[in-house]
Amino acid sequence: MPSSGTSFNLMDRPWIPVTMLSDGSHRELSIIETFEQAGDIRSIDGDMPLQRFALSRLLVAMLYGRFGHDLDVDDWKSLYDYGAGNPSLMQAILEYCDEWRYRFDLFDDRYPFYQVAGLHTAKHETSGLERLILDVPSGEPFFTTRMGDGLQSIRAAEAARWLVTVQAYDASGIKSGAVGDPRVKGGKGYPIGVAWTGHLGGYLVEGTNLWQTLMLNYVSQDVFESGEAASVQWDDDKPVWEREPLTQQATKGFDQPVERTGDTSFFHGPATLMTWQGRRMLLVHDDETVTGVLVCNGDRLKPQNAQHHEPMTAWRRSPTQEKALKRPVVYMPRKHDPSRALWRGLPLLLATHDSGNPTGGDDFIRPYSLKWLSKACPERSIPVRLHAFGVEYGNNDAVIDATVDDTLDISLVVLTTDNPQMGQMIQDAVDKTDQGIRALRNLAANIALSEGKPTEAPQQRAAELGYSAFDGAFRQWLRGIDHDDNPETLSRDWYSQARQLLQRLGSHLAGQASPKAIVGRDVNVNGTTQHYSAALAEIWFRSRVNGIFNQTATERANHRDSANQSDNDGTNA
Repeated sequence: MPSSGTSFNLMDRPWIPVTMLSDGSHRELSIIETFEQAGDIRSIDGDMPLQRFALSRLLVAMLYGRFGHDLDVDDWKSLYDYGAGNPSLMQAILEYCDEWRYRFDLFDDRYPFYQVAGLHTAKHETSGLERLILDVPSGEPFFTTRMGDGLQSIRAAEAARWLVTVQAYDASGIKSGAVGDPRVKGGKGYPIGVAWTGHLGGYLVEGTNLWQTLMLNYVSQDVFESGEAASVQWDDDKPVWEREPLTQQATKGFDQPVERTGDTSFFHGPATLMTWQGRRMLLVHDDETVTGVLVCNGDRLKPQNAQHHEPMTAWRRSPTQEKALKRPVVYMPRKHDPSRALWRGLPLLLATHDSGNPTGGDDFIRPYSLKWLSKACPERSIPVRLHAFGVEYGNNDAVIDATVDDTLDISLVVLTTDNPQMGQMIQDAVDKTDQGIRALRNLAANIALSEGKPTEAPQQRAAELGYSAFDGAFRQWLRGIDHDDNPETLSRDWYSQARQLLQRLGSHLAGQASPKAIVGRDVNVNGTTQHYSAALAEIWFRSRVNGIFNQTATERANHRDSANQSDNDGTNA
């Protein structure tokens, strides 16, 4: 139980790690200091990348609490342009912070921040800090940099950061059974799923400073087209500190029964989801030193059809869920693949991907944060960083297997342009890069066949080599796009770079061929005997690459025969 009289109020005490713009220094700031200095802060940091996303969402939720949900474009632009240095704007934020200050004390006896006062189990057990610190694998303490004293106690500031992060990303699995929770059986809280943000393939649009970042992710309800708006209700949306204090029991209207999965009435809106309490927690502390934690089940919520309430992820239509839930349309968050670079999925995030179909049915829906920026910033070519965050869970979602932390430095014009040629150009650039790397895989396979060896391992190594080489090149090319009025020129530039890079990679692979592969051998492929050698493999490869990377749309049409001929390049890997 909290010690009487101990206080650590997050409004006033430093706990949010930031990097400053002026000198790159690192500091810890209170919530109020963070807002006051938002124009001078480059970014929020954290003890692990996931904290950056969780803490940023917390601050965006505060903007919803203060400025509401129904700003029109002009109102939003005014907030964006004023910046945190505007006295009247800052005064409005300070008044909000003062109003809700009593709900932000980490150790308050009645309203501990993101916790439940008096939470306990029948035997009054608590867990060690391994349940609070997500980079400590449960049961495997040797796979962490935290050993010895690092797991005995932590400062209140760090505990606050982990508290927010656990509420965002906690894995599923059996939890401690809270006294008073009717769902507890045999002293255990049985799995209700991962914490809310763990369902998402999260995107944070980062600006030059923190104020820009917060505003670029603050989405007005005005984002919805008329056909959507009629069915979207954010009227009851508010961050958790504006609601009645939670108890050990699930909250009616928030805890989603299994049979009501996909029922949108449980989502309420973005501020609710950004501060969702999927766990009931209580820190164990000695004065301002935290030594343990109790983690119990909170409010169950599944992500099916939350696309109109959660703006910071993309969505995909799921026929499997439609059959399971017997619903005509079901969307699921489009999670990130830890093995796939962010730029490879960029085309689905572009404004030109929107169909404008307000009734649903599209295979993919890009994040509503990006849809809003397409509406609120249609002509801005400001530089932003698109930052992807995510978690891959394993063992029935009970453990964290991998995390995603990937960025793209890009002009906002790329994400918001409505020029269809621009969108097609980006799509072609990604698609043809993938095709080029498949051709590199084929080259590796054909060289392996030339010496009578298995092809799978060489193909895998070639793909890894290709994507590693293209990763930096593609990101640099994207970074240089600051307009949308000449996609042909941009396309020609990338095709030239890609062709040259692939030819160098192909020469490298061919140059490593063994003497046996140089001589070659006859291979039976689909009933036809054909001679394979390293030299032939490289000729086929170069022909294929030239067919893929024709310079322009006009030239692509003129070279269609060449592209078709290049399909006959030995094995099709």
